[in-house]
Amino acid sequence: MSENLTDVTQFAERGSGGSPRALTEGELWSRELLDRLRAERFTPGAWRRFFGDGFRRARVVRARRPALVAQSRTWGAAGVVAALPFGPRAAASWAAWWAMVDWHLGMVETAEGRERGLAAADALTLARLWAVPVVRRYPEPWLVSAGMATDLLDGLLARRAGPTRLGRDFDSTADTLFLDAALRGAAERHGLDPRLLELERARLLVGTAVTFARYFGSSEPAPIQQNRGLAAVLAAMGALLASSGRVRLAEPLLGAAIGYRTLIRVRAR
Repeated sequence: MSENLTDVTQFAERGSGGSPRALTEGELWSRELLDRLRAERFTPGAWRRFFGDGFRRARVVRARRPALVAQSRTWGAAGVVAALPFGPRAAASWAAWWAMVDWHLGMVETAEGRERGLAAADALTLARLWAVPVVRRYPEPWLVSAGMATDLLDGLLARRAGPTRLGRDFDSTADTLFLDAALRGAAERHGLDPRLLELERARLLVGTAVTFARYFGSSEPAPIQQNRGLAAVLAAMGALLASSGRVRLAEPLLGAAIGYRTLIRVRAR
């Protein structure tokens, strides 16, 4: 399976006791693929082999886990049907995300390498990704609230069922894209200061660059960012106020969230 693109955060993950945990077979395979790509100096041929091996492994995983494939494709089809009333862009967005999930089914395993099917926590994470183009077009307070609620619930459900590597890595992506879409919708509808969006986008670009530089440069995980709860609360409150049209109250909260998240990133480095 091509864990090599999205499994960018946990090569040296530590357990609750602070000791390094053993890498799963998929994580070891990803690391070896990255090491080879780097040894070959990222040449065009190296990239072809990198993606070719990823797609071949994805086919092997799908052949080995037919029940998971059937479940994934059922979810994918349901998402496309549900997105059609919101237009072709929403349907295309979900289809692209489903294709990414289908490529990374090998990551539907626990941190210990135990295989399992997609669960409720995964559904909630994917629901936020599905809703990104919808909340961008309709930044309604109830929709923003629902998205924030799924973020809380998927963590609780994942701990109960056993979190998967897929859910772990897609969760932060879903959070980031959902919040960005909600803020962009609020800027267009309610006049939220666009400079806040530019600052947030710049922060995300820098963070992404750091993550990929470590990932492709040394097969290292992104630095773990501690104490993110306050930033998440500030961002959620700001998004809810912005979607309600109370932008003057929302802007200081969002500015504080962006500043605090930037500080956390700098300290983590």
